Amino acid sequence: MADNYPYMVANGKISQILDKIKKAAEPSKFTHAFLKQLGFASTNDRAIIPLLKKLEFLNDDSTPTEKYKDLRDATRFRYALGEQIKVLYSDLYAINTKIHEANEDEIKGAISRVTGKDETAVGRYYATYKTLTDIAEFDEPIEDEIQGEAKIEVKETEKTSPKIQTSPIKISSPDFHYNIQIHLPATTDIAVYNAIFKSIKENLM
Repeated sequence: MADNYPYMVANGKISQILDKIKKAAEPSKFTHAFLKQLGFASTNDRAIIPLLKKLEFLNDDSTPTEKYKDLRDATRFRYALGEQIKVLYSDLYAINTKIHEANEDEIKGAISRVTGKDETAVGRYYATYKTLTDIAEFDEPIEDEIQGEAKIEVKETEKTSPKIQTSPIKISSPDFHYNIQIHLPATTDIAVYNAIFKSIKENLM
C-alpha cells in the first residue's frame, strides 16, 4: 500500500514545465538551477523534481533516466507519461484499470483507501494525479493496427472509385449526297419534258 503520492501546489505549472523539457537539451542533472534556466524560479515549482523522480524520469541523484528521453520526444511524451502514471499509481489501477476515466469521487475514494490519508492530503494527491492524466495518453496506437487501417482505406478507395470502360471506335467511310436541281422550261409540250427526263436517266443513273 502506498503511504503517499507526490503532489504539486502549482499543478498548472506541470504542463508548462513538460513543454520546456521537450525543447531544452537533456541536462546532466535536473537541479533547481536547471529548473530556473527553464524559467521556473518559484519555490513551489521545485516540487516537479520529486514528482519526476517518482515517475522514474529522474534517478534519485536527479540524473535523467532513459525514460527522460521519451519526455523530450514530441510524438511519444504523452504515451510515456501515461505508462509511468500506471507504474506510480499501480495501487489505484489495481482497483480500476481505467481509474483515470473515473469521476472525482471514485478517484478520491480509491486514493483514500490506498494511502489512508485525510481529506486534505487526498485532495492534493488527486489534483496532481488529475493534472497528469489530463496531459497523458493511455492507449498508444499499435503499428500493425495503423497499417491495417491504411490498407482498408486503400481497398475502400479502389472499391468506390468509378471504372471507366473504353470501347473501340468504329470509323466508317463517309457518305456523299448530291442535290441536283433541274429548272424545267415553261411549256405545254409534254414531249419536251419527256426528252429532258430521258436524258437525265441515261447520263446519271
